[in-house]
Amino acid sequence: MSHTWDRATTCYSPMGKWDSENDESATHKYKKRYSTTAILGKRLFSDEFDENDEQEGTKHQPIPVSPDVQILGEKSFNGSCSSMVNTTDNLYNMKLSLGTSSSGKENLPPKRITHPSKWLSSPYDHNERGPLQPHEIELHRGIVALSKVEPHRSKVVVLIDKTTLFLGQLGDSFGATSHVEAYVFNVFCQMLFRENHPRRSKTHYFFTTLGDYFLENWKSEEGRREMKRKALRNFNGAGKALPLHESDRIFFPSVHAEHWFLFVVDIIARKFVFLDSYYEGNTPFHIGIRDLMINNFIKTWEDSNLRGMGFTKFGVEYPNMPKQIGSDACGIFALNWMQTWASRNPLQRQFTMNDVVDARVRFAVDILFSIHNT
Repeated sequence: MSHTWDRATTCYSPMGKWDSENDESATHKYKKRYSTTAILGKRLFSDEFDENDEQEGTKHQPIPVSPDVQILGEKSFNGSCSSMVNTTDNLYNMKLSLGTSSSGKENLPPKRITHPSKWLSSPYDHNERGPLQPHEIELHRGIVALSKVEPHRSKVVVLIDKTTLFLGQLGDSFGATSHVEAYVFNVFCQMLFRENHPRRSKTHYFFTTLGDYFLENWKSEEGRREMKRKALRNFNGAGKALPLHESDRIFFPSVHAEHWFLFVVDIIARKFVFLDSYYEGNTPFHIGIRDLMINNFIKTWEDSNLRGMGFTKFGVEYPNMPKQIGSDACGIFALNWMQTWASRNPLQRQFTMNDVVDARVRFAVDILFSIHNT
């Protein structure tokens, strides 16, 4: 028995014959459908209909029937989109040799690049405060002038949580070509702590004495023991505001050979980051102190009986930051990075030497007139 398809009714006809009732109406229907279908202004089929067309097959030469098709499964449109997105993320992370982002407790590497690149930076200036105002310039001029005159020079003008700063120290640190003093960094750490509590910022800022301890800047065994005692006390005290292992980043402003740099323990990125405005990571300056600082930090962490974080497996990063011109701007760069550095934001605004002059004015005014200065 031959088998053909009934073209008029689109149904299978086991007898190989046309259905006489539907033949005429179906022919008219198909003729109308195809003759009026247009693509880009042209008809898809001609108006003429060939009634002698024998493409449906004959008794002796039937149209071969294709094998059965087995449906193995189906996927919705949303499911397909989700699968492609996940595949893209995995390929991207594999290319960068990075993992998925974490909340800090799992200590997984971030998806994003650890340090910013100038080619990925935003072309816009993200300084929300805008240019300096005339009153800020006048205040800075008065601070620098009074800091050179006794008895004003020896007056305590900043007091934030028992951390003090003399007017002479403030003016000497933010003059036109001044070198920032360590007391300014300590007051600035307290100001950042008050402005954005560690429970919100997930960030800790430590005094310069911690950097001195990591660099082993003691003169005697008694001095070493005293510095160690202060370091452990600072670690335990900071943990009362937010346990150190729950923080994202820990900042240690440090000075070596009269040069300021920033030592950052980036817990969420599993990196030890050195931010330096003058020296590169492969220079003798950092080769001599890098392992010293990292090992002493790990030792202090362990002596404080804090949760193990696998610091021995952390990488070391020296981001390619804009460099200073001269030898007096390193402290200004370090202060700015303490305030703005975000290791997982490749679009963050970069601080350059062109910003140093205005930054000296703004830092001096902000510290003196901070709402936390009692």
